[in-house]
Amino acid sequence: MKRTIAKLLTGFMIMTAAFSLLMGCQNAAGISADKGTGAQSESSYVEGKELLCIVNTREEAEAIAKQYGITLVEFSYGVATFHTDDNPNDVIAMGIKLGYPELSLNGTVHAY
Repeated sequence: MKRTIAKLLTGFMIMTAAFSLLMGCQNAAGISADKGTGAQSESSYVEGKELLCIVNTREEAEAIAKQYGITLVEFSYGVATFHTDDNPNDVIAMGIKLGYPELSLNGTVHAY
């Protein structure tokens, strides 16, 4: 029992750290948070896997996909990945307006 809990906690911490590294420096518009420091950056979302949501079950992820009218691409370790043919920022804004579960961009940031 203790080993199972330890494995779950370890997995959660690894996923949290990875998610924080990927999304922590970006705001909802996909612009680097430290743009004012003189660092130049360019960001874009991951084509085909545009949106992310933290969920507990695959069923919850499927319900969110249906609610938003988007496609569930993958569910793994509590993270649901979705695809939309619409502008991902527009989908996020619609969800906020309607009070849906929060989605975020699955983006990449390139510093140069």
